[in-house]
Amino acid sequence: MKMATSISSVRTIAINFIFLATVQSALSLVVPHNFRIQTKSISSPKYNQQNHGRPLGRRCPPLNMVPRYDPTTKRWEPTKPEEEESAGYPPLGSLLRQGPLPFFRRLTDSDSYEQGVLKMMANESMDRNEAQGNMDAYLRNPNDWALQKVEEKRGAPKIDYGAPPETGQLILTGIWSSILFVIISRILYVGFNGCDSFCQATHF
Repeated sequence: MKMATSISSVRTIAINFIFLATVQSALSLVVPHNFRIQTKSISSPKYNQQNHGRPLGRRCPPLNMVPRYDPTTKRWEPTKPEEEESAGYPPLGSLLRQGPLPFFRRLTDSDSYEQGVLKMMANESMDRNEAQGNMDAYLRNPNDWALQKVEEKRGAPKIDYGAPPETGQLILTGIWSSILFVIISRILYVGFNGCDSFCQATHF
């Protein structure tokens, strides 16, 4: 009887020992693996706490470097003085660079023009004058402007629309602006005062 009890006790101890050994072996396989994964996600050089878990290789541009879009007001807002309207060239600059279309657009709808410039600065990483020059070129002829951008992506030389106009261009612009001013003035004069002797003689 005593021998049977001893054999039963040894068997129970052996079973417990085998169970504990099995659990320990399982833990030795599972716990270190999970620990390595957790350590990699924290200490890996591609991640850090200041970057909020984002890979360092995909760096987000600082929000204060370009105009920001406010979803509340649904408007683009400048973030520094260099992006404000006063930092760019005046409407006369649009007239000298691209003619009357962008010039009158700035006079009649300056807000939408300004929003378009800020959006272009943010999306295309342009400075103030470059964005205004591209906006003026777009307003003058959207198709030509879009075609030029396609050609630039294919390797064509880039046009600096925001560069100051050359002397020759200023002379030509001054000539046609003077002619246009005379024609418009004459039409308005005849419209308000009627056809005078010059008008009767020249039909103008």
